[in-house]
Amino acid sequence: MIKVTDVAYARFRAPDLDLMESFLKDFGLTRSFRTETALYMRGIDGDHHLHITELGQPAFLGFAYNAASEEDLHIISKVEGASSVEKVYEPGGGKRVTLPDPDGFLIEIVHGMDELPELPVINQFSPNFGEIRNRQGKFVRLNFAPAQCKRLGHVVLNVTNFKATDEFYKSHFGLITSDECFNDAGEICLTFNRVDRGKEYVDHHTLLTIPSPQAGLGHIAFEVQDINHIFLGHEFLKKNGHRHSWGIGRHILGSQVFDYWFDPFGFRVEHWTDGDLLNADTPVGRSSAAEALNVQWGADSSQRAT
Repeated sequence: MIKVTDVAYARFRAPDLDLMESFLKDFGLTRSFRTETALYMRGIDGDHHLHITELGQPAFLGFAYNAASEEDLHIISKVEGASSVEKVYEPGGGKRVTLPDPDGFLIEIVHGMDELPELPVINQFSPNFGEIRNRQGKFVRLNFAPAQCKRLGHVVLNVTNFKATDEFYKSHFGLITSDECFNDAGEICLTFNRVDRGKEYVDHHTLLTIPSPQAGLGHIAFEVQDINHIFLGHEFLKKNGHRHSWGIGRHILGSQVFDYWFDPFGFRVEHWTDGDLLNADTPVGRSSAAEALNVQWGADSSQRAT
């Protein structure tokens, strides 16, 4: 077992790279590289790319984790079904190991990818909260623009064998449970899993696995700067005619303020901000499966488009 440090990027196929790039720009990503057959999109943080689209019929292919070291690549390469450590000959470089998960999604474990200069943040203002008054003598004046995606925060998968998939990700990549949800029979039926970086605080989850008759992508989720970016992104995507899925609201499990959209090929993507941060000392939460889709405020799950 190794302990991955974070989710790195997601990989798709689509028949029209221009159409995908146009949507992703409106969603708040920026092109880092493009070839005749593939598109690489980044956020404002230094990651070379967060989203890859290869030319082909629409499909979600899989996603990548960052390894803590090259040594970890050699360790994970010994797992049954894993590739050897290989040099990456696509934009971003580095080295990787690949292996399929129980539903056949391609999982890439990467290390040594190129870093890019961070991009400037626009529409950023210090908030005033009750007695905490950081913005003094300055006005909030927001420019109409896309939300700026910072990084890829988590992936949600629909899986055909929950127990096997849960064991796969935890035993191979060191994920630990933040919240487990049970069905009417009291059985654990889905888990929110985070990376394990010891005492360091990390996102509530980088992976959520949900039992389903058919394997597929639930969604991928990008962190944005603050709630202003959530609402600005919503209005920008709405004005440009993109298809909305669910939001705006605040989840219970994970606490994120969220807003979900569909890309042109039907894959769901999320903007989120202000999520819970946990470390290895945080106890596991336990709740009913219905709680996973409940909200503290905003659009409830009955309004969720599929």
